[in-house]
Amino acid sequence: MLSTVARCSGRRPGILSAAASPSRTVARPLLRSYAGRNGFSTLPNPCSGNGARYCSYHHPSAFMHDGSSLMGAINRGTSTSQLLQMPRAIQPRLSTRPSSTSSSDAGAQPPQPTPPPKKKPRKVTTVSLAAKRRRGEKITMVTAYDYPSAVHVDRAGIDVVLVGDSCAMVELGFETTQPITLDQMIHHCQAVKRGAPTRPLLVGDMPFGSYEYEDTDVALRNAYRMVKEGGMDAVKFEVCVLSDTNGTVFIWLHETDMVLAIAKGGSESRAKIVRHVVDGGVAVLGHIGLLPQSISVIGGFRAQGRTAARARSLIDEALRLQDAGAFAIVLECIPANVASAITDAVEIPTIGIGAGGGTSGQVLVFHDLLGMLSHPHHDEFVPKFCKKYARVGLHINDGLAQFKREVEEGAFPGEEYSPYKMNEDEEALFGELTLKGSPGRRESEGVGAAAETDASEQLNLYGNHSGDEDAK
Repeated sequence: MLSTVARCSGRRPGILSAAASPSRTVARPLLRSYAGRNGFSTLPNPCSGNGARYCSYHHPSAFMHDGSSLMGAINRGTSTSQLLQMPRAIQPRLSTRPSSTSSSDAGAQPPQPTPPPKKKPRKVTTVSLAAKRRRGEKITMVTAYDYPSAVHVDRAGIDVVLVGDSCAMVELGFETTQPITLDQMIHHCQAVKRGAPTRPLLVGDMPFGSYEYEDTDVALRNAYRMVKEGGMDAVKFEVCVLSDTNGTVFIWLHETDMVLAIAKGGSESRAKIVRHVVDGGVAVLGHIGLLPQSISVIGGFRAQGRTAARARSLIDEALRLQDAGAFAIVLECIPANVASAITDAVEIPTIGIGAGGGTSGQVLVFHDLLGMLSHPHHDEFVPKFCKKYARVGLHINDGLAQFKREVEEGAFPGEEYSPYKMNEDEEALFGELTLKGSPGRRESEGVGAAAETDASEQLNLYGNHSGDEDAK
């Protein structure tokens, strides 16, 4: 077998024959000794294929202080002691063996190492949320209703994006969440999915009237639509909280502070729906406390759980949701101590909104926390529990007002924002064609007629149709 030294030297095998040069058993130790003296701990093998690491003193172009090659010194019979006494003439350097030895590549720089690919962010799942709760890490959730808001929420690293039925109020202008339909919710879910397609957990709110039926297959069928058509990872149900463990539904009469038992079913039936949907393969986020879909029953947007009996029923409801298979529960507008008690009672995460800081996480509405409806002279209604982290509405108002002013004054678009130009020849030709007019088109009978029409237009707008017969 040809020695490593001979192969690396670029010489023919006969050069290192016993008659003309040191044997293979001598040459390599000499190189190893020189390498150790010059700072090399090992003698790499340069001949193990493209990309192998090699030392410059192995290469035929490595020269000693007198201009002769290191291999030449060995082949001339230089002794070990003489070799080790030679001054260090070459700097130890490691590089990458070029893939080609052609002359065109002789002066090429060695290829730069490829930077490691960026790590793809891990998908947030119901399991990872449970793990965060166990580790004591807070969970973040923000609503989104369209592509731009989803992009912003995703870029901020929010854990959960909720396509809430609050869309009916903050996006569509309704006074409550009740009017929005399942088809409309799916439309918004699809936009959010395009804006945040991979990382956050996407939860779609089941709208009013899409799941409350005694036939639990209706809820499952609509939940499938939210997942398959809307692209959601999970769905959210509002669950009636006024019930005891036997399923008797209670209504709290706010004016008299009395509780009235009116029906059977209630919470138990909702828990049955949750169980059926979870068994069908769809993850469910529960929601107790203030239920915007049920404002007709609870008497408006009112805080819940402010009496001992009501607070206890909330704990029972949370446990019932957990037993039904919900992966987490939203607690809305309840006292902080009650929310903390619920969080301690269940093993799944709790997400608070107006429920204090003792929950596993927090959720706010996108438009509320950014101050989207802020105005210089008034603020639209924002819940008392919502902190405004920005006042985007003020900047929006300023931008729109400036646009209006610049257009009216002729300042916009100006030369800077009119980027599309004709070359000089085409511009000259266009001028000639404009002077000639359009062939086959009859010239207008006068601009004055148009001016007269403008002058009389306002008169014809409000019932003066005397010219209609002529127009016919």
